[in-house]
Amino acid sequence: MSNQASIYANTETNPTIENADNSRPNIAVCFSGGGSRALTCAWGQLIGLTGTQLINKVRYISSVSGGTWASSVYTFLPNNISDDDLLGKYVSPQNLSLDDGVNKLNVNTLNPHSLGQAPAGMSLINLTASVLIFLCLNKKSDHKWLWADIVANYVLKPFDLQDEGKHSWSSSKFFTLSAKYADNNFPLNAPSLNDFFFVRQERPLLIMNDNIMQTVAQTEKGGTSIVQLPNQATPVSAGSKGQTPQAGIVGGGTVESYGFTSTLDQSSADTSPVDISISQPYSLIDSVSTSSAFFAEAVLNLLKGELDDAQKKQAVIDHVKQRLSDAHKKTLLSRAEGDGLKLTLIDDIIEHYAIQSVQNALADTGSIVPAYNYWPIGSESQNTVRNFTDGGTLDNTGIIGILSQTDTGHAGQEEISLIAFDNTDVPLVKKGNNIIAGAQAAPLFGIDFDVDNGTYQPFTAAQQDPSNADFSATSLTQVFDNSVDASGTTPFEQLVKGLYRASCGAAMDENSDPAFIELALTTVSNSLANISAERKVMLFYVQNARINNWQNNLDDLKLKSEIEAGQKAEWPFDTFANFPYYSTFTKIGLEAKESNCLSQMWAWATSDDGSPLKTRLQSFVNGE
Repeated sequence: MSNQASIYANTETNPTIENADNSRPNIAVCFSGGGSRALTCAWGQLIGLTGTQLINKVRYISSVSGGTWASSVYTFLPNNISDDDLLGKYVSPQNLSLDDGVNKLNVNTLNPHSLGQAPAGMSLINLTASVLIFLCLNKKSDHKWLWADIVANYVLKPFDLQDEGKHSWSSSKFFTLSAKYADNNFPLNAPSLNDFFFVRQERPLLIMNDNIMQTVAQTEKGGTSIVQLPNQATPVSAGSKGQTPQAGIVGGGTVESYGFTSTLDQSSADTSPVDISISQPYSLIDSVSTSSAFFAEAVLNLLKGELDDAQKKQAVIDHVKQRLSDAHKKTLLSRAEGDGLKLTLIDDIIEHYAIQSVQNALADTGSIVPAYNYWPIGSESQNTVRNFTDGGTLDNTGIIGILSQTDTGHAGQEEISLIAFDNTDVPLVKKGNNIIAGAQAAPLFGIDFDVDNGTYQPFTAAQQDPSNADFSATSLTQVFDNSVDASGTTPFEQLVKGLYRASCGAAMDENSDPAFIELALTTVSNSLANISAERKVMLFYVQNARINNWQNNLDDLKLKSEIEAGQKAEWPFDTFANFPYYSTFTKIGLEAKESNCLSQMWAWATSDDGSPLKTRLQSFVNGE
């Protein structure tokens, strides 16, 4: 399909700033990554921000991985699904129950269009069966779309945001801001407006974060390093504004979102519009799944564990068999015959291809990494197939994306306020004299943080050198000045101590209240993300942690007891295991009560008058 698309060079207009609702304060909410835990925390945070109407004062949302699962559905929610259906309402801890009752929320139930349906669908048995069906029915060259297939069917399809294309992992629809925006801005030769999902009215402008991978040879040990270039997709445009060291990949700007991953049909991309060919729509499936692509390998390892256990293996095979259509079974039988296998029972054929596919995929993890055509903005632009990876493997907070997308490159640019929800699975605790907090933000201050013991120090020169075996990709992500101030402390030190102090209070012995801190920061120049120095940033940082002042107010003693038992559990798959720090990998699937309780904990934290976070958050948003 031959089309045209507008391009936006860094040195010219900024489509993100121009198309955001500039009647709102310059405030962004960032939702971190972390799979179903991150989605569920973000769900509760959206309940709170909606209930207090603070969301109406937010101009942008920037999200990563599981945070993007939540934010993408929220942003593009079809009009036939209400916000009440998607989010529900805040319910006090006294009214949460394992049973029905007057004014009670039965935590074992979910609205059919609740955000909680996504993790509820991703139970281990469902997920492993889906992975096996995908691997068995699709050729190896298509295995790179494994995670896209999972995201399409479990995250987007329940909310009518898939619109299946040629394959189960593709969509027939692009995405953009609105029909009005398209009419006013699209070139004449653009896709039909019937082929787009549009942003729901009154939503903040969404920024979805992933990374483009570059392999760099190491000089000493003969190995390779992976440098990651931050890449963002908004309803308006998509692309990278920065460049990797030694200009290995130069982003240069963005292209209209529907033109991302297209083929450039000309030798340069320096004048708008450009001629492109589109073989498949760049869809929400693509942006949401690449933002969380790290999960593909993790799910395969979980599946291998199931197949290594004879009893569990048979349960998986039985579940696969139940979900296979007659046509799929015929395909497998025909494939087995073509491969010369002397197998006639469908159970044996499924087992053969299941074990073979998983072993092959884990032996060559590159085969499950999503890859797209990419071309930069500039006078010398070439089509190159690039591997994409999870946004959270570089910056799991979403902060780099919002700073990059709203940077004008001019002196004295507008100050921005960020509300960053770090929905981590790392417990906020004290070990000896060291506090373990703020680990996901550490690289943004140029800090290498050890989550095992709470020690930290600036990244070394070797860690910042891609040709060195000690290279760490996150060492290139510093965006905030971390100089010692007049009090003798650095901003990162203030972040760590402030989070612990807010959570544990004067007693400093338990996580009683929400963990949060406000900081006034200044940016430093970062070429990887095209971020300028000397921009003022007001940061309101919130970290996932136990909130005993919520938990202790649960009136349903059985529910309270189940949560407490989960917090002590050693088996990571147990119900409420390690609540609220659900494991990113072993708790991809969540029971209704697990997701309801975590979301309601965060709804309490952000909207209940008994929460100190609510008061400070309102003051921050209102500029007080």
